Amino acid sequence: MVSSASLPDRTSRAPRAGSASTGSFASRVAQLHAELVRDGVPFADMRRAQTLELQLAGVPDLGHGSGTTRPVEIERLEGPIVARPVPPLPPSASRLRYFLDGSQRTFLVSRFGLMPVAATVAGAAVLARDATGRCEVAPGTLRLEHAWLIPHRSGDPTVERLVRAIAARGMHIIDPLAEIEGEDEYAATVGDYGRMVELAYARARQVREDLEKELLHAWARDTARDADDGWIVVDGRLRVAAPRALGLVKQFGERHLAGAEAEVLLGLPPGRRTSAFRPRDDFRSVGDAGLDGGTTVRRNALTLWYLRLWDAAGLDARHALIRVEAGPEVRDSAAIDELSAWLMAERTPRATADARWATLLYPVHYLERILKRCLEADTRGWPGG
Repeated sequence: MVSSASLPDRTSRAPRAGSASTGSFASRVAQLHAELVRDGVPFADMRRAQTLELQLAGVPDLGHGSGTTRPVEIERLEGPIVARPVPPLPPSASRLRYFLDGSQRTFLVSRFGLMPVAATVAGAAVLARDATGRCEVAPGTLRLEHAWLIPHRSGDPTVERLVRAIAARGMHIIDPLAEIEGEDEYAATVGDYGRMVELAYARARQVREDLEKELLHAWARDTARDADDGWIVVDGRLRVAAPRALGLVKQFGERHLAGAEAEVLLGLPPGRRTSAFRPRDDFRSVGDAGLDGGTTVRRNALTLWYLRLWDAAGLDARHALIRVEAGPEVRDSAAIDELSAWLMAERTPRATADARWATLLYPVHYLERILKRCLEADTRGWPGG
């Protein structure tokens, strides 16, 4: 049973003190636009455009270059990559009790010459499920953040005036071009409208991912976890090496298997998993730091395997296929089988109202609905909403 119990107080990093910061994000943007019009600042209003999620979502490496088709080197933890049956377990045997996810809405706000200005509203939370199946947002875990996405070194005086007006209202500004050091490349990118939109969306996605990562860090540090044997499922990559945590990846932006092993993966029957492995690309970190805030946790510490949740006959070979990511404490086959069985037990009820139902666990679907309602409330009145 799922419940729409009252939500806990929000933890938001968007300043709300003072009259200039009151109201929804949509109303504050409208006030800012009205001020620019009153002062005769030349710009084009783009608030009726589709959100960037509708335009660009589903491209996993957008903003990070074209990538490579060369497989990531792996260490096989259970011998050759083969299809392995997952032993059935009743849903009551599962210790998957918490589910972490985030959501975002990213808007094109205005255009100054060739340069688009965007803003994002992101949220993240943990859903807790009790022994009766009742679900509600875990107290103190709902987090929201607003951020404007504007280059800091545009050199355009009208954009600089906008930045000052936003800062005066206490709102957060992020440079989507912060990783570009060369002035010539920076200036060229500012003048490339399409590239600017892509980088704004990539940075907005990073805002949401950072919220999720910080939330998982806080969850892992909570002393209540010491007496709790429940596991938490993260919708997406496992960026923090938290104890009793699983990451579920539905879009694969990197290739771990090739040749005959890739054929095993694409031909995986439902209820089967691949042998487990770990990547050897240790330059990819799981999180900025370990749980103690010290040693960096490397991605090659993770245990990875693929799992087919539903039959893909007659469909895309990636249908119902997920990659499971677990911490280094999960290495033996018995533990991997058990975790896979818990995930198989989560297949029902199905989130058939969502096109991604074949890889979307229902508690995550339910949490997404809650987060979307929060974001809709904060952007109510947006012209393109």
